[in-house]
Amino acid sequence: MIRIVLLFLTMILLTGCGGTGDEMDSALQLRSRCLGAQTVSFQAKMTADYIDTMEQFTLKCEVDHDGIITFSVEEPEEISGITGTVSGQEGMLTFDEKMIAFPLMADERLSPLSGPWVMMKALRSGVITACVQEGDLLHVSVNDSYSDDPLTVEIWSEGMEVKSAEISWQGRRFLSMEIEGFEYV
Repeated sequence: MIRIVLLFLTMILLTGCGGTGDEMDSALQLRSRCLGAQTVSFQAKMTADYIDTMEQFTLKCEVDHDGIITFSVEEPEEISGITGTVSGQEGMLTFDEKMIAFPLMADERLSPLSGPWVMMKALRSGVITACVQEGDLLHVSVNDSYSDDPLTVEIWSEGMEVKSAEISWQGRRFLSMEIEGFEYV
């Protein structure tokens, strides 16, 4: 019953999706697969754009059925091994051992380590505003909320596997992610 309700809500959210019926079906299937999986795991190679500097990180991420992400930092080596969790409506970020601080981006709505959570939250429940086929990749544009000033998440997937994502706010890209090993359990 819950899956039927989730599928119905997903179809409602996809009604604004620009593109052909096949593209909308593919976006719907991707969202449904993410919602139906017990666990989604992937590696995110991220670049945070702070205008005057670019910071690069690699995280190993695991998303549970409730959308909670557990991550471990793989790179850079100086902070490798730090683990943490991102969860909740507001994306609360906690760490298991050490504390690391990064300047917030996008009017304090985004940190580099919360990027994968924002991507998965948008993929699972955001407002899909467009979807188009770009060669072998499906490009899905999603707003993270119904607010007047949402984060915009661009997601590129091949079949049911997310390949990359970008997070923007007010037309400026703050975070880009190359995704590897996107797997459902």
